[in-house]
Amino acid sequence: MHKSDNRAFVNQFLIYSLVGMLCFGGTVGMGTVWLRHQISESANAARLVENRIREIERHVTEYRAEIERLQNPAELERLNREWRLGLQQATPAQVVHIDTDPVQTLAAKRNRELFTDSPAAVTLNVAFRN
Repeated sequence: MHKSDNRAFVNQFLIYSLVGMLCFGGTVGMGTVWLRHQISESANAARLVENRIREIERHVTEYRAEIERLQNPAELERLNREWRLGLQQATPAQVVHIDTDPVQTLAAKRNRELFTDSPAAVTLNVAFRN
């Protein structure tokens, strides 16, 4: 009776071990399939974003070329005559050359009242409620 109990225990242990290994292997397999699916979805999304970026860059290049074409002096003179604007080229006396960065100059002019060296008065209205 003692001998059969050992074999029964060994048989049960082997069956449970086999079932556990099958479940573990199935779980690992399902996890691998799910992970590959996620990688595939991410790659497809990245490909779509890259295509959209290329399309936008192509549009930007086209618009930049169109702007450069329209800023050509000959084209500007043609449009001036066509639309009868009566514009003339600036004389050297009308042209002012700026040595500093115009962006910083305009930002300083715009924010002059925000950043002053003098102290500013601040009033606080505090109401106490009971």
